[in-house]
Amino acid sequence: MDWLALHLPALALEVYTRAFASDEASNAPSAEPPGKPSGGPRAAAPSPAGGRPPLAVSEHERIVARNAAAARLGILPGLPDGAARALVAELRILPRRPAAERAALARLAAWAMAFSDRVSLAPPAALVLESGRSLKLFGGAAALRRRVLDGVTGLGWRACCVLAPTPGAALVLAAAGLGAGGDTPAAARGSDGGGDDAGGAIIADRDALRRTLAALPVAALDFGAAELADLERMGIRRVTDLLRLPRAGLAERFGVARLTQLQRLLGERPDPRRPFVPPARFRATLELPAEVPDAAALVFACRRLIDELSGFLLARQAGVQHLDWRLHHAGGPPTRFRLGAAAPARESEHWLTLLRERLDRLSLPAPVRAIAVASEQLRPLAPTPIELFPRDAAATALDPALLDRLRARLGAAAVRGLTALPDHRPEHALRLCEPRLAPAERPDARGRSEPARPESKVARKRPRRSAREVIPAPGTATNTRRDRPLWLLAQPAPLAMRDGRPWLDGPLDLGTGCERIDTGWWDGFAVARDYYVALSAKGERLWVYRELRGNRGWFLHGIFGDDPVAT
Repeated sequence: MDWLALHLPALALEVYTRAFASDEASNAPSAEPPGKPSGGPRAAAPSPAGGRPPLAVSEHERIVARNAAAARLGILPGLPDGAARALVAELRILPRRPAAERAALARLAAWAMAFSDRVSLAPPAALVLESGRSLKLFGGAAALRRRVLDGVTGLGWRACCVLAPTPGAALVLAAAGLGAGGDTPAAARGSDGGGDDAGGAIIADRDALRRTLAALPVAALDFGAAELADLERMGIRRVTDLLRLPRAGLAERFGVARLTQLQRLLGERPDPRRPFVPPARFRATLELPAEVPDAAALVFACRRLIDELSGFLLARQAGVQHLDWRLHHAGGPPTRFRLGAAAPARESEHWLTLLRERLDRLSLPAPVRAIAVASEQLRPLAPTPIELFPRDAAATALDPALLDRLRARLGAAAVRGLTALPDHRPEHALRLCEPRLAPAERPDARGRSEPARPESKVARKRPRRSAREVIPAPGTATNTRRDRPLWLLAQPAPLAMRDGRPWLDGPLDLGTGCERIDTGWWDGFAVARDYYVALSAKGERLWVYRELRGNRGWFLHGIFGDDPVAT
């Protein structure tokens, strides 16, 4: 049980229908060869639009897949498009999208890397991953298969999942529908009873693998039409008949390549597979089978993409801080918007909450036909350390989820961060920036952020700076000086003078001491001031200054919001 194969029999249809908020796609008998019983489709769940219409996918003017509603009306794979329309007038026929199928299979392979680091594509509708090293981690073969199958189903795909000793055999058995459940002949099961409740979808050893393959028709081995006709004339209809033939005669009649294929299926020869290399960024597009005029109704379809993103990020042990969305319309440019997070994140529920906030307030210029999402460069996420004696820091820690929801609801420009700059002038000491939660960066002399450098051995021996000397991270609201207010007036307000003292609803108590700022002569914004922390008659703490040049007037520049002695 070293390889796990996933086969998507309805991939051509589900690139459209998995955007539906129902389980119809998983029940649709859309990809069986003609004549194969479908097992009877179940009733489809109603859609927000009020029921599933008959839907089919066509390639070269012939039906290749259809949903359950079309199957109930007699639409079969292989039927010409004209005959299908004549049979069902309300049938909607969509073109097959091979590029969308390949892209969906690649995204599923990237998602599957959360279960194994060795994943290989098997176009047009399958992939296989090495599972031998993952069995213990996920609790055994049955638990791994169930977890993978549940995850694939949650993404909107109907899949057949088989574990077998060889990758080729796992793919053949999955394509034959073995991992889709149902009954399996006893001869096809392993010595331990055939695995789990999947009806023999877990092949325990090579002896069980040989018996399982022997029960299949020879058409399951991907022979060509001429080769199948030749085998039919020889009376060979099942793989068990093929295995009885002498190997030398088989190679002479059908070529060495067919003999090599059979030996790889049985595990008699190595079967190397090209590993899948995941992309550096996540990009996905979801076609909608029908136009959606309401933005809020797109949440379920977008969730499919977000779940794929979450699995992709989990496999890469990474997160993203921004997602760019595009809603495509029948005419005109797409509707674009960006979702941002205060810190790199990969949890699907977090991104879905932000998306709901944005879609609830989004006005669409036209109905949506397709949804596309793209991430920025991935950022590695370090494992979160767990303290032996956890402390309750909820009262002081910033909530990133709250910050992200505020930005999604109010807009990015309405929720900003502050970065402290190395400048004594109050007007130049702070600058608006993207909000951040962790002090991972610090500003340089021009206000640009640079990564914090690791401490040297000498620096680690020195005593650490006090809290008053710590340089805050860009985007944090931490003030570096306790005698400066965070609330500054847009323009300093002049103060009246009475009896030689500044006056604001009464005389101001200037206390003792001041902060002198005399700088800025080099950039055209020279400042020469003496700043005082003043106390008004009402008990307000104000930040006032007196000019050292010119008319030497008094001005109110800021208001304190707390008492530094009390805090």
